[in-house]
Amino acid sequence: MSTAQILFETPRLIARPLAASDAADLRRIVVDPSVGPMLLFFSPDFSHEDAQAFIARAAFTGRLPLRLALVLKEGDGRMIGSVGAINDDPVVVAYFLDPDHAGQGLATEAMRGFCRWLFATFDAGELTADAFTDNPASDHILRKIGFERGGTAMGTSAARLEPAPVYLYRLAKARFESLTQ
Repeated sequence: MSTAQILFETPRLIARPLAASDAADLRRIVVDPSVGPMLLFFSPDFSHEDAQAFIARAAFTGRLPLRLALVLKEGDGRMIGSVGAINDDPVVVAYFLDPDHAGQGLATEAMRGFCRWLFATFDAGELTADAFTDNPASDHILRKIGFERGGTAMGTSAARLEPAPVYLYRLAKARFESLTQ
């Protein structure tokens, strides 16, 4: 992989723009029944063609919104997850990880690196996120890197039949910097 494609790195991960070659991995991960219902956009019938169209829409432009692929440094170059900033005012962050790589601290590492990169690259005073209340892993990850839970709302997912409660989070740049120095 060309270093020009790397937007940020962590000890075990590389974040790069999504590529057409990621379509099969993207689809496989987001239709997993343990992943899809936790995400906004991906229905259970999300096809390979849908994945290709999503990647084309998510082409990295250097501006927000954006979506990046996560790749293991010591891996085969395949996408194992993704981080993204859905909006730019406020900056709403989102992420997912292949369940085969869960439980190793990779999502926490990816999100810590992504938040550091977002704060350094874009003029954002804070980041926001949400996670379904039935997703304790995301709650743990977000709180571990400094996001503060600030209430609840109802959220939707293309893989859920009805809206469901979500926790709302925010992370001020000053708080993040104080926790990561």
